[in-house]
Amino acid sequence: MGTLILFNTILILMIVGLLIAAKRWVCSERAKRALFLLAPLVTILFHYSSFLYHLLFTGAGVAYVGETPNLILPIYPCNVVMWCALVYGLFKNKESKFATLLSDYLFWFGIISTLVGMFANVDFIMNPTLTDYEVTKSIVAHATLLFNVLLIPVFGLLRPSFFRNMRNMVISVLAMYVIGLYCNLIFSALVSAEKAYDVNSMFIIHSPFEGLPFLRYPIIAAVALVLYLIIFTVCDIITTSKGNRWFHRALAALRKNRA
Repeated sequence: MGTLILFNTILILMIVGLLIAAKRWVCSERAKRALFLLAPLVTILFHYSSFLYHLLFTGAGVAYVGETPNLILPIYPCNVVMWCALVYGLFKNKESKFATLLSDYLFWFGIISTLVGMFANVDFIMNPTLTDYEVTKSIVAHATLLFNVLLIPVFGLLRPSFFRNMRNMVISVLAMYVIGLYCNLIFSALVSAEKAYDVNSMFIIHSPFEGLPFLRYPIIAAVALVLYLIIFTVCDIITTSKGNRWFHRALAALRKNRA
């Protein structure tokens, strides 16, 4: 694991350097939009690079896709973050309601999922070496996605607001569940129930952790929402004056209703 931590530390230092450079030199709105579009495209290129190699040079592209179902559908959380980052990059007006929903989802959900993908990388755990391109590609792809996610606060597009943040995360958690159900249904209907069980999109069918069978998506989502509640409350306390914080307003509304 020391190798993984060292590699990820180097990647994070590179990300910090690139973010500093972006903050300093990417000033125009046009350049910012271009970077928001370029960043997810780089992640997607890494994600599909092995498939492209097999398709162009070995003739085993179709077989590779069959062994890598997340190239077909967004079965894992980071797959959804990656495609949402691309959609967000296409928005010219990043202040619109849907773009704001995406920015909240990308940052608050994406930063956790990308860091987990880097420091608890399943491919590395199963094959602890950086000499295997599949392993290295997976880690680097998560790192490029982390860079994409961190562009949001760097360019001032992250605006803490307890009720909006909490609402958007509830919507995001429900949307992830629907996506997981859809992916599992597709694999079950078109391939087999066994394949759907193996794919286990969003960890809905069974827990990804041995010895913790109860830790499926509903429980993971509930724990995540509690954590977001705590995080957003802390942000609200820091950024909002006393008396105007969400719990003050909620208590005031409750007293008014009772009166």
